[in-house]
Amino acid sequence: MRTLLLTVLLAGIALADAAPASPVLVVPIRDEIGPATVSFVKRSLAQARHDKVSFLLFEVNTPGGRVDSALDIANLIDQCGIPSAAWVRAGDFGGAQSAGALISLSTGMIVMETAATIGSAHPVDSSGVLASEKVVSWVSATFRAWAEKRGVSPLLAMGMVDTDLEIYEIELGGVRKLVDGDEHARTKEIAAADFKVLREVKAKGKLLNLTASEALALGFSRATVASREAALAAVQAPAGPAAEMSVSWSEHFVAFITQGMISGLLISLGFIFIWTEMKAPGVGAPALLAAACFGLVFFGHYLAGLAQATEILLFVLGAGLLVVEAFTPGFGVAGISGIFLIGASLVLSLQNFVVPGNAYQWNSLAGNFLLLTSAMGGAIVGFMVLLRFLPQTPMFHRLVLEEQVRAAETPAAATLVGRTGVALTPLRPGGKAEVDGMTVDVVAESDFVDAGTAVTILRVDGPSVFVRRA
Repeated sequence: MRTLLLTVLLAGIALADAAPASPVLVVPIRDEIGPATVSFVKRSLAQARHDKVSFLLFEVNTPGGRVDSALDIANLIDQCGIPSAAWVRAGDFGGAQSAGALISLSTGMIVMETAATIGSAHPVDSSGVLASEKVVSWVSATFRAWAEKRGVSPLLAMGMVDTDLEIYEIELGGVRKLVDGDEHARTKEIAAADFKVLREVKAKGKLLNLTASEALALGFSRATVASREAALAAVQAPAGPAAEMSVSWSEHFVAFITQGMISGLLISLGFIFIWTEMKAPGVGAPALLAAACFGLVFFGHYLAGLAQATEILLFVLGAGLLVVEAFTPGFGVAGISGIFLIGASLVLSLQNFVVPGNAYQWNSLAGNFLLLTSAMGGAIVGFMVLLRFLPQTPMFHRLVLEEQVRAAETPAAATLVGRTGVALTPLRPGGKAEVDGMTVDVVAESDFVDAGTAVTILRVDGPSVFVRRA
């Protein structure tokens, strides 16, 4: 009797462990597609495997986003081994646009909300300009491959990407089919008696964007439904309650930081603070602010799976070389090498590849390089503005323990002009000099001046004392 009870108990425990609390997991794909979306989908699929979920429903409502991120998500869905479907919802963005269409294609089947649309996937570069023909061709082939894999019309998928493609629905010998412009012309010529054009699905020069009714009529979607329950029924999902994933605070953080504009702004500020520190070594505050800016960039991209230990190590080495340069006269190998390593680490942290392997990755590399150079250009402009007002801003002055004499506070400030002194610190361009036994805040007029160099006071402009080499 005891053995029987133990057997029943163990069997019950095993069944309880094997049966998921919810057989269906709903994964919302909302807002812009990017590295944060990839992280969210990875976590969702890990949760699905842990909970032994038997079906995944992706609720898609997005304006699109990065094609590489969409392709990563498509591969994750394909390789997870769990049956799935996409329910395209109207929502704030009207349906599954651009990269959202690719994600929807990668699932087992598509159902759509009544007012939703799907398509319009012409790739653009980081500045919003239409991508090159090579990139369009690669993305179009990617859409075609996923359509063939999922058993929907490759022409419809390609028409969402390629503006040059024409698509017609024809009837030939009583059979309906979709053809491109070339096949339409050939068929019309050789089989005029049995040939009938039912409609022009896509005109040349336009992108294909299907409504729910059009997608259903053309076989691109399985059904048009108004609720999640109806969507699950249409795709024959297992009966039972459906659990839903939600985006975590860290994924919201990643989505914010990995935006091109935010990353570029942080990089630009980071460079401004680095150069500020190099002009007046030892201040400390600019160096901490630079570390905070670059730390946010790397931390956000690390959470997104883009920045790895290699990129962070390259950045640390580059920063170390700049520290060496800050305390070395002139600007030489250490400084140039440091800037190169920092630039390389930042570009690599913005992408999920090292060497481009296709046209889209080459396009992404060019976009990331443009982002970096734009950020550096913004930093140069910002630093020039700071340089104009830096000497008049006390918060940027170096803090020292000895008593200081400021020209603006000295009644005989004008009498300093023409006197000669010695630079107590490197002038990059701000620093300190000793003039007639007094410590004076000074600014080098042109090139940097090393500590111990004789300087001549040129003029006094408000609180600023300008000097040059004697």
